[in-house]
Amino acid sequence: MSLPPRLARVLPALACPGCGGSLAQDGEALRCAGCAAAYPVRGGRVYFRAAAGREDRMDDLKGRLKRLLGRWYFTVGVRVFAPTYPFAFAARVRRHLDCGRRLVVDAGCGAHRCDEDAIGLDLYDYEAVDLVCDLEHLPFKPGAVDAFVTRSVLEHVPDAEAVVRDFLRCTRPGGRGMHQVPFLFPFHASPHDYRRFTHMGLRQLFAGWRTVEQVNAGGPVTLFLLAAIELLATLVSFGRPGPKAVAYLALCGVLFPLKYLDAPFIGRAAMLPLAPSIFIHVEKA
Repeated sequence: MSLPPRLARVLPALACPGCGGSLAQDGEALRCAGCAAAYPVRGGRVYFRAAAGREDRMDDLKGRLKRLLGRWYFTVGVRVFAPTYPFAFAARVRRHLDCGRRLVVDAGCGAHRCDEDAIGLDLYDYEAVDLVCDLEHLPFKPGAVDAFVTRSVLEHVPDAEAVVRDFLRCTRPGGRGMHQVPFLFPFHASPHDYRRFTHMGLRQLFAGWRTVEQVNAGGPVTLFLLAAIELLATLVSFGRPGPKAVAYLALCGVLFPLKYLDAPFIGRAAMLPLAPSIFIHVEKA
């Protein structure tokens, strides 16, 4: 069995998440030279664990839409109809990284990679995912990755500090990290939601890195919309999870045009105290 081009390109950088041993193709699996663990290769992706299940009504609904719409869920559903301003995350990545020449890992990519040449990594086996694994057990050799990028992911891991330390371990000297992380943002399980980060909290989280840039990825209009939609969806559904998920999406479809009023406020360090989400760009020394 021949590996898809992205898997063939990333294979030399992969390591067993259990013992750290090198991996080699063995039929329809990657096998560890150290502990002999075998990781199946199916549908063009490597399974370092079984794909996760859904535990939340809203997350289950979003998951169904992601599978139904694929990349259109992000390019249309999120960028157009979500109440959050469409921050140009992918453009920021491409400004500093050539994903075709560098090994860029889009961790928690979901149904849409930041770039077609990036390596998609997620708990779920969406079409855009190349590596199904936990962020807490990254399957990479030390210093093997040029950059890790995440969008609204770090709030969903129980120990973000440990994940960022592992990013640091796996990133080469001079490598990058680009992360969009929520601050003033309502609870959203996917499958869990644990924390929020101020701009100072992000500097502490990435203390082992040099901060290149930190700006707001959302502004005061997005902040207002997020709070209003969450409140109205809760009221009209009487707090019942299923109807609330439907009401939330319906309200997004009605109110989303207002988010574009945020355009003058985006990408400004002065707006960080009011940011629904923050973009931070860091570099490994």
